[in-house]
Amino acid sequence: MLQSTLAYTQSNPQLTYEFCVVSDGSTDDTEAVVTKFYKENNILNGRLIRLVKNRGKGAAIKTGMLQAKGANRLMVDADGATDISCLKNMFFAIETGKNDIAIGSRAHMAEESTAKRSPMRTLLMRGFHFFVNILRIRGGVNATIKDTQCGFKLFTASAATAIFSHLHLERWAFDLEVIAIANIKGLKMQEIQVVWEEIDGSKLDTGRFSLLINAVTMLRDMACLKICYVLHLWNCSDI
Repeated sequence: MLQSTLAYTQSNPQLTYEFCVVSDGSTDDTEAVVTKFYKENNILNGRLIRLVKNRGKGAAIKTGMLQAKGANRLMVDADGATDISCLKNMFFAIETGKNDIAIGSRAHMAEESTAKRSPMRTLLMRGFHFFVNILRIRGGVNATIKDTQCGFKLFTASAATAIFSHLHLERWAFDLEVIAIANIKGLKMQEIQVVWEEIDGSKLDTGRFSLLINAVTMLRDMACLKICYVLHLWNCSDI
C-alpha cells in the first residue's frame, strides 16, 4: 500500500500530503518496513506512530486521524485492498459535492465479491449485516449508507476531529460508531464506488474458537453502541 500510494502522489504533483502509519502494538517487522520505506524514498513528511500494546483497529485509526495534520484525511487499510486511484473520486465528492466524509463502497460488487470470498468470510459478512439491520444502527440522516465497513474513507479535518474525538469503540465495529456520530452531528456523507479485491495473507484467524470470540465481541460492541447512544450514556454534543 505504501508504494502504490507514493506512486499516486508522485503522479499528482498538485497534491500536498503526509504519510501517517500507526503500528497497533505490532510484533512483526511492520515498523522496520515502514522506517526503511521512508528512508529509501526520502520521505520527510512520513510518521510512524507506535501504540505500546495492541488496542484494536478503531484505536489505531483514531490515533492517526487525531494526529494527522492534513486538510483532508484518508483512512486506508495497510493491505492495499482498495485501489488508491479511487481517491480522485473521493476528493471530488468532498470538494464539489460539499460533503464532510466520502465513504468507499463495495456495495456494487456484492454478488461478485461474495462469489470470490471464502465461505467463512461470507458467513461473517452476512451475519454482521443481519445484526446491523436488526439493531437499526445505520438509521438517521445517512440511512442510505450500504457499506459501513470498507477501510477507505476520506474525512475533512473538521469532520475527523469531530468524530474521532468522541470515538469509544476500539475494535472492528468502530466504523459503525463513526457513522453514528456523523449522523448525530448532521455531517454530510456520500458513498463512492471503489475498486476492491480481497488480499491473501489476512490476519483474520479462521479457527472456530477465534471466530466465535470475534463474532461475540462484535455483537457486544454493536449492542453497546446502540444502547449507549439511545440512553445518552455516550454523547458527542460538545464539539
